[in-house]
Parts: sequence; structure tokens; C-alpha cells
Amino acid sequence: MASDKKKKAPDLDSKITIILSSILLFLTVAGLILFFVLPNPDTGAPEEAEVADIPEQLPEPEPEPEQEPEPEPEPVTYPAPDYNFVEENVYIEIPGLEEAYTIAWVSDIHMITDHEAGDVSEGSIETVETRYETLSVTPDGIHGADLWPKIVDYLNYNDFDAVIFGGDLLDYCSTSNMETLRSGFNRLRYPSDRILYLRADHDYGTWYSDGSTGFDDYKAQALHAELDGDDYTHKYIDFGEFIIAGVNNSIKKPGAEQMEVLRDLYSRGVPVIAATHVPYYSQTDPTLEMLSMLVRNKIYYWAPNSENYIPDADMWEYLNMLYDEDSNCAYVLAGHMHAAWEGEIREGLTQHIFSPAFIGVIGVVHVVPEGYVPDVSGN
Repeated sequence: MASDKKKKAPDLDSKITIILSSILLFLTVAGLILFFVLPNPDTGAPEEAEVADIPEQLPEPEPEPEQEPEPEPEPVTYPAPDYNFVEENVYIEIPGLEEAYTIAWVSDIHMITDHEAGDVSEGSIETVETRYETLSVTPDGIHGADLWPKIVDYLNYNDFDAVIFGGDLLDYCSTSNMETLRSGFNRLRYPSDRILYLRADHDYGTWYSDGSTGFDDYKAQALHAELDGDDYTHKYIDFGEFIIAGVNNSIKKPGAEQMEVLRDLYSRGVPVIAATHVPYYSQTDPTLEMLSMLVRNKIYYWAPNSENYIPDADMWEYLNMLYDEDSNCAYVLAGHMHAAWEGEIREGLTQHIFSPAFIGVIGVVHVVPEGYVPDVSGN
């Protein structure tokens, strides 16, 4: 019996060994499983959890229908004027000019709107009415105040490069006359830097108020300033290839501020077209004096023998900018005479005096390259 027990003991030990080995194997396998399944403390989540971070693929939006482009605004069209104006054409050839320019000239409308006492004194009404019937009217009976809107229509209908108002648009300054002027001025299609308004004595004049109506020179200046600034120092248009240099209130000599600007303009080395209300005398052509005596019964322009416009030393400084042989003045444009004239005022320098607008005439200035041949066919 004892021998049987001894035989059984090793068998028990073997079984224990096998059981322990199995447990060890189980723990090893379990440890491996836990190592790969449990979250990594350094990453904070198992690898499988990272899949949740991928955003869900949304369906692509359907393309929006193509929008039609907005239609371009239709160009502004201006109606033809209902008055048959006569065009007074002037051609100015400038050597080296790269393109042609067309500029309108309007002067001497002498519009009158006052037909009863107001800004005009009671004692002046008869004079004003006489001028209304004899001066400010076309041959076919259109008065200046009614012609003015038609002039604006003409200017807007024709696409000019600039517009020069050469003075005496008004017969005198009053609130009513200025309001009529303003109503047309505000309809002009042209930017302010392409409009040159050279005032003259009638544009500023308050003679018919007689001081009894409360309307005076200060109010006249203020109304003109409201219209376009009435800047004495900026009466020019610089086209780059040439300059139009205007003189404001040319019944008087240019003031110090105007002279400073004029000296600069005539020293830039480009051709200058002088624009003035009151013309300048001719050193070479006696027909200007003959016309002035016929139309005005006196020398009605700046001249040594004029009754109204005798140059002093300061005025001669300006005139010499035009009359000097080495002057870069290419042409002179003027009004005031109430009759047309063209001729040389010195050798090589031409002046054109325009007909008054109150007879239905508008000046058209063509600034063209040298050798330009105008199209007279009307095409």
C-alpha cells in the first residue's frame, strides 16, 4: 500500500505544474490582449476611436444656376434742340497736335427776365424793357431768356470737348436773371473742369438796381460764386497739348492773382489759346477799327487809342504775352463787339471775334493738327 502512495505523489505534482503553467499562459495571453485593446494613456483614446474624428461626408451642394450679367446702363441721349442755330466755325491749327478737339463758344446772350420792379428799380423798368425788345432778341423774335434753354439743348446734343461762355450771358445781374441762368447751367452735361465762364461787365453789373432795391454788387458776386465758384485765378483749361487761358472780367486789367496764373500758363512751353470778352487791337489789320467804328461808333477793344480800354503799364505786361514775337500764344478768341471779325493782331497771331449769341449764332472752335483738312461735305 505504501508503495502505491509513493507512485501517486509524482502524478499530483505534475498536475499542479500543468495547472500553474496554464494559469501563467492565460495571464500572459490576457495581458497581451489588454495591452492592445485598452486605450493608450499617451493618446487618450484607442485607435478605433480616432475614426469618429473624421467628419461625415456631406453631399455636395447642387450648383447654383448661373446668374445673367446685369445689363449695362443705356447711354444717356440728349434731344436735338428745337432751334436752328447758325454755327460760326473757327479752325486753329497747332503743329504737333496728336488729335483734334471741338470747343463751343457762347457769348453775348444779354438775357433779361425782369419785367417789373424788384431787383430792378422802378425807374429802370422802361430801360430794361427797351433792351429786352431791341437787344436781347433773335431776328425771328426769340428773346435771350427763352433762347438760353435752347442753347443748353444744343450744347448737350453736340458732344464738345469743352464749352467757353465768353461773357455777357446776362444783360445785368439780378436774382431772376441768375435763376434763369442757373436752371440751364445745371442741365449742362459737361464737368466743371470743361466749362469756362469768363464773366464781363454785364454778368456782374447791377446798374438798374440804382441801390434802392437792396440788390448790389456784393449780392451779384455771391450769386455768381454759388453758380461755379467764380474763381478769378482758375480761368483756364489745360488739355496737355495746349492750354485755353481765359481772362475774367476783361473790361478791366487782370488783377494780381490773375496775372500770377497767366504768367505761369504762358511759361509752360505749350501753345496757348487766349480767351477774352473784350478783344485786343490789331497792329497789322485796319479793318478791325473800321468795323468797331461802324458797329459801336468807337474803339471798343483794348487799344492805345480806345476811349474805354486804354492799357496801362500793368495791362501792357499781359498784352506783351500775346504781342511779343516769341510768344507761345497760338490764337485769340473774343466777343463783345456784337459783330464777327477775324484777322491778325500781329504777324502770325489771329484773333476771332464771335457774333453775339442773341442773333442765334454759336461758335464752334476746331483745334486741329497742322495741315488738317476740314470735312465740308456735312458727312
